[in-house]
Amino acid sequence: MDETTQPARGAPIARWLLGLGLLVAFAAGGNLVQHLLDLPIPGSTIGMIALLILLATPVREPLIRLVSPAADSLIAVLPLLLVPLAVGIVGSFGPLAEHALALAAALVIGWLVTFLTAAFVADLLMRRMRRP
Repeated sequence: MDETTQPARGAPIARWLLGLGLLVAFAAGGNLVQHLLDLPIPGSTIGMIALLILLATPVREPLIRLVSPAADSLIAVLPLLLVPLAVGIVGSFGPLAEHALALAAALVIGWLVTFLTAAFVADLLMRRMRRP
């Protein structure tokens, strides 16, 4: 096999870096929007919402091809990315304990709303798929 028919060894790494760069660019753009407009929403959330909106447009396919290698590997290590959050919560357990009842209520209500919304959307999608 000569060099022209052999896939480049660095191609998967380059695609991964490009995908990661796009994810970081959307997060940074969201941070910029959040800072400029002084919104109470985290900038990274704004960036991911912008990415979600783009994924609902015709540019979906090339965007998915670019972002998916990095997104897949980040999802695989997601539990490790949440460790600092858990350590921070345990580290500030004293002040959180004062509001334990309110936090528990917020967690239960948030879980219930999320569960019911997911069930409603799943039911709606299943009904649409059954229609001819």
